[in-house]
Amino acid sequence: MDTTTCDDNLRDAKDARDQELLNQLNAAYHGRWRIWRSVGEDGAPAAWVATNIGVTDAAPTLHATTPERLQAELESPPARCARRFSGLGGVHE
Repeated sequence: MDTTTCDDNLRDAKDARDQELLNQLNAAYHGRWRIWRSVGEDGAPAAWVATNIGVTDAAPTLHATTPERLQAELESPPARCARRFSGLGGVHE
């Protein structure tokens, strides 16, 4: 007996579309940002998040409610709020 509900099918389709968007964004911003989804307390995907892995002087993390909003921030990310501390990592300046 098939126990799949209409809601299950919609969720699977949305999950597949979200994964496709994640793949596209990660390919487009490879080497600069790592894009991922945060997860809410209910285990469902929540915010769209980008972690800075190669954009100098840009904010370390971006958050948005939609992939379109996140992409807009990726195109023009806000500046980093603070500079890195000099002399860290065992190098004396």
